[in-house]
Amino acid sequence: MEKNSLFYMANLYPEIGRLFSFLDSNKIQAAENAKIRALEIVDKILSFRDIKPAGREEWSVIKNLILGYDKLDIYERAILEKYAEPFSYKFMKAI
Repeated sequence: MEKNSLFYMANLYPEIGRLFSFLDSNKIQAAENAKIRALEIVDKILSFRDIKPAGREEWSVIKNLILGYDKLDIYERAILEKYAEPFSYKFMKAI
């Protein structure tokens, strides 16, 4: 299977879930490791040429939210938790 931008977008969803699960369990080092993995995924997404300028802006905002995951308010956290969900569903339909 080709690992395209959709593949990485879909894989961001569970990584963000792990990030907040660890944070909520006060497993700070595990949360930091999940943050690093999530940032690597976003960087990989941004490396694909099929991401248009507006999409790059959105992904840059998501990257900033991930960087400050432990300082987000409830609304910002909800945005981050739900952002990658549709990509996950789209990817699962495609395979």
